[in-house]
Amino acid sequence: MERVEGVGILGGEEAINWGLSGPMLRASGIKWDLRKIDRYECYDEFDWEVQWQKEGDSLARYLVRISEMTESIKIIQQALEGISGGAYENLEVRRFDRTKDSKWNDFNYQFISKKPSPTFELSKQELYVRVEAPKGELGIFMIGDQGVFPWRWKIRPPGFINLQILPQLVKRMKLADIMTILGSIDIIMGEVDR
Repeated sequence: MERVEGVGILGGEEAINWGLSGPMLRASGIKWDLRKIDRYECYDEFDWEVQWQKEGDSLARYLVRISEMTESIKIIQQALEGISGGAYENLEVRRFDRTKDSKWNDFNYQFISKKPSPTFELSKQELYVRVEAPKGELGIFMIGDQGVFPWRWKIRPPGFINLQILPQLVKRMKLADIMTILGSIDIIMGEVDR
């Protein structure tokens, strides 16, 4: 507890000003979850609560993530109860039943697609779509030009945005606290290697 409590404190207003999202924002006292705000997919059909803490330190970020796992289990259990019964197909059995000389092992089936991917025309407009990813808001911005490829597109990964606060959080901290704070930000290197 001494290693995480009171380490890397981040206030709610500061978290908003930096554009943080996900557990970083909710651990700073802001109850903001896109699944509740945007009401996308079927999240509003399930009984679950936005998990948040008000302390804003590394411990609060940890507690938010642990609580979110509990809420995810609640959502999954409710979803499973809503699935109607009936016949099912075991795809693993079908895969293991294939012989070595199967046509599925042929070059054409392994490396060349038999059906082309569906294409659709992007209208001439700007689009921004966002979802609540485990680390925060994952957004995709596109500008269409009435072609099948976007004229411009950009992905807003939550890890890259959340990492920008690190220099502020490590000020006046011990060197050993840097790893604790970095771990509480919970970055993915593929998002932040720009």
